[in-house]
Amino acid sequence: MKFFPFILFVVFTIFLLTSCGGCFKSKTITKHRRVTDTLVVDLPLSVFNIPVTYELKDFEIWINQVIKGDFFETIINPLSDDRDEAKLILTKKKLIQVRSSGNELICIIPLEAEVVLIKSRLGKMLTSAAKPMITTVNIELSTSVSLDKNWNLVTAFKIKRANWDIEPVFQMGPFKKNLKDEINKWLWANDQKLARQLDNEINKTVSMKSAVEKIWKDLQKPIIIRKKTPGVWLQFSCFSLEGKIELGTTNITCKTKVKANTKIITDITLAAAVTNLPNYQFLKESSSVSDVHLYAFTSFAEINEQLNTQLKGKRFTAQGYTMELKHFDAYASDSGFAMEVTTRKDIKGKFIATGKLEFDSVAQTLQIRNFDYSFNSNNTLVNAGDLLLHEQVRDTIATYLTLKMSALINSIPELVEQAIATGKSKDQVELYFDELTINHCHISMGALGVHFIIHAEATAGIHIKKINPGKRMNVEK
Repeated sequence: MKFFPFILFVVFTIFLLTSCGGCFKSKTITKHRRVTDTLVVDLPLSVFNIPVTYELKDFEIWINQVIKGDFFETIINPLSDDRDEAKLILTKKKLIQVRSSGNELICIIPLEAEVVLIKSRLGKMLTSAAKPMITTVNIELSTSVSLDKNWNLVTAFKIKRANWDIEPVFQMGPFKKNLKDEINKWLWANDQKLARQLDNEINKTVSMKSAVEKIWKDLQKPIIIRKKTPGVWLQFSCFSLEGKIELGTTNITCKTKVKANTKIITDITLAAAVTNLPNYQFLKESSSVSDVHLYAFTSFAEINEQLNTQLKGKRFTAQGYTMELKHFDAYASDSGFAMEVTTRKDIKGKFIATGKLEFDSVAQTLQIRNFDYSFNSNNTLVNAGDLLLHEQVRDTIATYLTLKMSALINSIPELVEQAIATGKSKDQVELYFDELTINHCHISMGALGVHFIIHAEATAGIHIKKINPGKRMNVEK
């Protein structure tokens, strides 16, 4: 009986050594069938709602550059006698004011009104002795605003009222007469002549075309998504454009809607030619938010290169157990995203981790759901070591993987923004593209890699900073 403890010790030792034959190598791993099909990705329609804004203060500067000095002159009969003739000269001496009622564009033109006698029934002496009458009048004109087929601004000004600073009283010898009613009558009778000059000059010079054309053409230029070979480009093929003029209290805005098919091309020579800006078409309903579908792609070759570069050799230790990551092989499987990981040190072998890539639209981040692995070892000590290290290993790989892919997704909207916002035309146009929110990201996998279709909303706009002042307006006589 004295030998019983010794025999028990020997039996236990043999059992321990026998069982530890698997301490350094797991015996089984679960295989997942690799996806071998190459995926073809189609993108939905994108709608860009981009307002083109022109500030009224800039419009005011422009109109004051165009209308200078003499504005209008004509011959009148100041005393209602054909034998008496005087020249009425209207001259712009102060700045024109421009404002908006929200429905109409309003111009207040301050004019100096001068009446000079040139012929009198009382003879030349009295004619030359008569002093010119000088006063000021503020002529208020209003108009609706629209666009013609060439995206040029269309106005139809009409005189609303004439406010006299000082009554226009004309004196010839002993005769005095207030010409207010007569001049007002003449102004309204010549309403179209006065307004036509303004309408024609505005239509020739004030245009939304260059700004809208920038949107149209820049959207159609291929945007590089993947720089490594083989390259991948995103191209918007624009097929419709509508616009609508709206007056604000401080600006004139053309609400534009561009509809575009989104294409993915892998050969830049296959890019569709950029089409010319179509004629203006009226937009019935406008929106401030663009609805955009974008594309991103990362290959399994890239994923594996990054994982092996960043995580190879990383060690995990707990209670005397050490696991070191040796090699990664990520691929698409029938169970979703799969990754075969080779390990060494105390827990040596291979395991396959699987999970489902998803985008959290609330947190605006990519995550991998149900990401886990199992050694499926029949060795008690290996399983014990894995139990201690399992969460560390799993969470480290999952965090690194999702951070890298989230960075890829977040970079795509920025690329599109840069592509649209570049190429400003002579600093006359300024574009902004911001407040971008990713609503959804559809993730699919093929044999080559992971495809992301990003559905995003954004606000954008174009500000016309200045326009060519054009020629000085000719005086109508």
